[in-house]
Amino acid sequence: MSNKYDVITYEHTMVFNFSVSGEDEQLTRDVTLVWEDTLEKFFENHGSEKPYTINSFENEEEKTRFITDIEDATDQIIDDVDEEISQKMKFSHVYTSPTYED
Repeated sequence: MSNKYDVITYEHTMVFNFSVSGEDEQLTRDVTLVWEDTLEKFFENHGSEKPYTINSFENEEEKTRFITDIEDATDQIIDDVDEEISQKMKFSHVYTSPTYED
């Protein structure tokens, strides 16, 4: 990475394990993660076959905004999964509130 404002990203599947009524369940979600080390370290950890993207930016502000957006999207996915698990644990199934038509 020659450009000072490059960011390596890759796709990862997050697995959330939980139990409802004594039965083990899991939810999976695909997320984009930021690799904060060198490309060489990425290859050491993930191998050369793992797909990745190098995102280049004109300035540090754009780079920071990009990373923040990825982190916010990941946090939202985690919050959504947390809510889904909470609903399943509370009602032992997926609960959706009734819709009322006026």
